[in-house]
Amino acid sequence: MILQNHLEHGVRVKVGQHFGTVRYVGEVPNTEGEWIGIEWDDPERGKHSGSVNGVQYFQTRSPKAGSMIRSEKLAKFQTLEQAITEKYISTEDTLRLDSEMIRAVQKQLHAPLFEIVGMEKVGGKQSNLQQLVDVSVRYCPVNAAGDLSSFVNLQMLDVSSTLLWNWTVVASIAEQIPTLQELNLSNNRFVDPYEEQISMLAQKFQNIRKIILRSCALGSWSEVVRLARMWPAIEYLSLEQNEIGYVEDEAPYIVALSRLKHLDLQNNSLRDVESVRNLGKLPALEELLLNGNGIREVRFSEDCPHNEKVDLFRQLRTIYLRENPLQDQCNTFNELDKLVRLEHVTLDPDPSVSYEETVARIVGSIAGLRMFNRSTISEKLRRDSECDMWKLYANQWAEVRNDAQRLKAFFKSHRMYPRVMERLGSPEQFLPDTRKVTNIIHLQLLNETTAERRDKKVPKRINLHTLQNLIVKLFGLPDSTSSLRLYLLDRKRKVRIPLENHGKSLDFYSVEDNDTIVFE
Repeated sequence: MILQNHLEHGVRVKVGQHFGTVRYVGEVPNTEGEWIGIEWDDPERGKHSGSVNGVQYFQTRSPKAGSMIRSEKLAKFQTLEQAITEKYISTEDTLRLDSEMIRAVQKQLHAPLFEIVGMEKVGGKQSNLQQLVDVSVRYCPVNAAGDLSSFVNLQMLDVSSTLLWNWTVVASIAEQIPTLQELNLSNNRFVDPYEEQISMLAQKFQNIRKIILRSCALGSWSEVVRLARMWPAIEYLSLEQNEIGYVEDEAPYIVALSRLKHLDLQNNSLRDVESVRNLGKLPALEELLLNGNGIREVRFSEDCPHNEKVDLFRQLRTIYLRENPLQDQCNTFNELDKLVRLEHVTLDPDPSVSYEETVARIVGSIAGLRMFNRSTISEKLRRDSECDMWKLYANQWAEVRNDAQRLKAFFKSHRMYPRVMERLGSPEQFLPDTRKVTNIIHLQLLNETTAERRDKKVPKRINLHTLQNLIVKLFGLPDSTSSLRLYLLDRKRKVRIPLENHGKSLDFYSVEDNDTIVFE
């Protein structure tokens, strides 16, 4: 049975496989003994919102997340020291069970010589607490530190899904293990530290470089910033699934997170342009994970010239944008080109075009890109992609090339185009031929005998027999005139080409506009 003084408000408890937080300890009228009011992590696990028989004893965030239970149902607490010792120390009983297991496997496989190679080394290392480097006590009912002085080489500690609830306890763990660099605190719920506690606790977290806080119901970026003041050396921070909906433009976090290189904000609720832009003020950030948010648009600056970079994300090399409803990928790529060091992007391909076209668009748009969706970009792919973009936007460029203001706006929206033109030249060859296509040609008809001339428009496909009849009428020649002899006057070679087959058309003889037909 857990003592009452251990069950203060905010203490984490476990019943079976369900985790919850103590919200009330005391009596309930018309019942005997003490009751524990629990707000369950699972919002459907309870029966009410903290109200019993019309009396509100506590308030839960969800209408069915609360329960009143007896303390006898709660799992017994452990210290971290007890949990590690129980899991990693090989006692006589565990060694006996290991031996029995091996004999059972030998019998089942009919292999009396079967053995697990290295079993003695593993057991010996696990039995020696001083040699432990990586420890996990996930799901253990740990809510206190204990004596951790034996763990002199421990670097990584997984205490996710335990009963830790107080930052003072976590700080005690970090202080007792000065070699500790990585803490996984996922699936726990912590009481906010008092303001006066933060600076004191920061001294105890001075060696921690990596903290994982997945699914800890943090709820807001401002709360993260406040907690970060306790972690002066933090470089890696995972905040996946914490219902964070907005990143405020807060000056304090520049200091609190000034050394942060890796930030995981996957599966939160970030949707607005400002949140992404505000993250860009983190001075040391190299990798940003934003998969699974509601981001529809990425926009850093509308005033950035095409040959300059924005003063945001100055160290960012990798960004993850999968599972976001990005509305205009080409615009997103153009914005990402404004980041000075970006090398790797992951995102879902545009379903309206082929995957190859998505690759061509992003590779052709972002100058410094080295990897897309974890695939290395070759120089050939880069050249081909830039050439594709050169052709794709040729018409748009042609429409504005003679208007300085419109051309400037075009280059802002297609930052890659000036540099591609510098390499490949003008794309005029890909512009459509705007000349009118017509089947009518203009001919000069010359009567060689009288030197009389007539201009006439005729179809290119008119045959010579029909043309001869037209000449007879046009020049008023007698109907009895025998067949005329027709010639094409080649002005370049200054020769006459006889047009002898009267069944053929003018285009058979390559007669062109403004040519002269001589007859006699």
